[in-house]
Amino acid sequence: MEYTPMNRKLSALLCCALVLALSGCQEQVEEPVLDSTVTVETTSVQTGDLSTQSTYIGTISAEGTASVVAMVSGNVEQVAVSVGDTVTAGDLLCRFDDESARLSLQNAQAAANSAQESYNSAVSNYGGTDLPLLQEQLRLAQDNYDDTLALLEIGAASQAEVDQAHQSLLSAQAGLEAARASLNSAQAGIQSAQVGVESAQYQLSLYNLTAPISGVVEAVNVTENNFAASGTAAFVISNGSNKTVTFYVTDSVRQTLTPGQAVTVNYNSQTYEGAITEIGGVVDAQVGQFQVKAVIDGAQDLPDGLSVELTTTSHRANGAVLVPSDAMFFEDGVAYVYLLQDGKAVRSDVTIGLYTADEIAVTDGLTPGDQVITTWSASLRDGADVRLAGAETDAPTDSSAPADDSSAADSPAASSQSSSAASSETAGGEAEG
Repeated sequence: MEYTPMNRKLSALLCCALVLALSGCQEQVEEPVLDSTVTVETTSVQTGDLSTQSTYIGTISAEGTASVVAMVSGNVEQVAVSVGDTVTAGDLLCRFDDESARLSLQNAQAAANSAQESYNSAVSNYGGTDLPLLQEQLRLAQDNYDDTLALLEIGAASQAEVDQAHQSLLSAQAGLEAARASLNSAQAGIQSAQVGVESAQYQLSLYNLTAPISGVVEAVNVTENNFAASGTAAFVISNGSNKTVTFYVTDSVRQTLTPGQAVTVNYNSQTYEGAITEIGGVVDAQVGQFQVKAVIDGAQDLPDGLSVELTTTSHRANGAVLVPSDAMFFEDGVAYVYLLQDGKAVRSDVTIGLYTADEIAVTDGLTPGDQVITTWSASLRDGADVRLAGAETDAPTDSSAPADDSSAADSPAASSQSSSAASSETAGGEAEG
């Protein structure tokens, strides 16, 4: 083929076209980056009281009397009533010498104050509960390490300087974690001390015997300035308009019941209120449980021998660490929650105590102030990036992205069987229905 000027021009044009075509084929279409951050809601772990109600079958009798039993031993300082006196529920019957109980309460309160002061001092030293001083130290250490790495790449820093910067970063991280552990320990100390105060207050209350029902004092079996033993039936109060209901409980429930504790009796859509008057200390040989009696107000229309439903508080957890039930997950019999820490979901295994449909008392694994994630998501797992609901973000999201199958075990639906197994081992599982 003869190459004329025209042919050379055509060849050049064809080459240019080929180059353009090839370069066009090499262009890659940039796909939008999916945002894997999980949007969640959280709640702060709080302490509080939790209780469960249980229903028992009781039998009505015409006794209508209440034996007031002393729960402590000691010297009787005052007897406030005599045989034949009319009393109202809540009236003082007698008072024991309570000096030792008051001293125990003062010690418990002093321990609680000391625990609170220790916590406040730690918070002050760290600049606040969020540890801003240590957070700033960590930020500076991280910046220094990043800068030193950059200088190493251009030959302006040595490897020894990088190692030293890295060591400083690790020290700052360890200091922050140690401070968090210290605050958590101090919070746990406050919680424990508060439980001690509540226990001491309860023990002090036992030194004053009060009337569980309104009625007439039929018997007084204690005298002033004389010793009375625990378990003594100190007073007997009768009321012709009342009736007694007898029911039986396990030992674990018996230990939570107190004289005067409210009960509710239901029969034929009618509700009757009453109070516990006697708590047995010996197992009934026929039933195998402990006998408890309660006097019911205005129950004259209930015939003797009638079986009724009785409801009362069966378990209590005072000063407990509480989390919403929705925040709890179960896997292979292990209970756990997710905490929000530095923008990450961090799994924390916990030990469950008493529980209800709405709240769970955690006996180990959490401290007051922890931020517990209450939102369930198929993408929620240990170490996942999370953001609080309502927080602004510029990253594009794709709600149609398939969920990671590895999280299926974390879902409440997938773990319902494990949940039932774990729940049966908790204190709440002992409640009688």
